[in-house]
Amino acid sequence: MDKKVKKKVLQQIPYGAYVIGTRMEDGEDHLMFGTWLMQTSFKPTLVAFAFKKDSRTLANVRRSKTYTISLLGKGDGQLAEQVLDEAFDKVRTDRTPSSLPIVRDSAGWIECQLMDMLEKGDHHIVLAEVVDAGLGKGERLELDALGWHYGG
Repeated sequence: MDKKVKKKVLQQIPYGAYVIGTRMEDGEDHLMFGTWLMQTSFKPTLVAFAFKKDSRTLANVRRSKTYTISLLGKGDGQLAEQVLDEAFDKVRTDRTPSSLPIVRDSAGWIECQLMDMLEKGDHHIVLAEVVDAGLGKGERLELDALGWHYGG
């Protein structure tokens, strides 16, 4: 297999731009930029998200069993960079009814409850039930619009 071709083909898979919200052990909010999300079931409503296996966010999810996903909207490129730079104080957030952080004025958000985890590869897949959701403003941001790639 040609590794360059494989990478190019895998980078053609469409990805969104998301901010994952969790809480640290000390109660502080923690945010992470992510891309690998998909819905896997209608009843119950399940989603799968791939977290880098050594990430603080995955450690928070393991501990608390909950997290949020904010769907970034068009025009949120600077916000995505702030999250990547861990400049969390510059990111305006609100709270879900259960008090988890979500990005203010995002295109929408979901709150997730951990159900299962597949621990293979350099990313672990977390299967979670959607326990709450909210509509936001505007259209979703696609990763390609940022000129970034996370695949291959």
